[in-house]
Amino acid sequence: MEGDDSKSTKHIGAFMGSRCVGILSLFLSRTNKLKSHSQYQLRGMAVEPQFHGQDIGRKLVLFSECELKKMNVEMLWCNAREIAVGFYKKLNFEIISDQFHIPEVGPHVLMYKRLS
Repeated sequence: MEGDDSKSTKHIGAFMGSRCVGILSLFLSRTNKLKSHSQYQLRGMAVEPQFHGQDIGRKLVLFSECELKKMNVEMLWCNAREIAVGFYKKLNFEIISDQFHIPEVGPHVLMYKRLS
């Protein structure tokens, strides 16, 4: 993804032994939907299908939140796929946009969580 190699970008993985079973990336990026200047965007989150339902995604997000709090980041936001909205709501993210369509990916909403 664009920005993958930026010094401010964080890539986080979940491992079972030496096998990576889940990933997400955190990008220093702002949305004009939030007033805070201190924002990171969560992107590229995925968990291997055979590991779904094992709390890996939740643990990746919670670990990410802890890392961002150490950096005094105030807001974490994402473009959540329609099918993932419930997942993010359980982690206390809130919807702040109408539904929109990302070509070749599908319907999304913008969601955020205040970290501080």
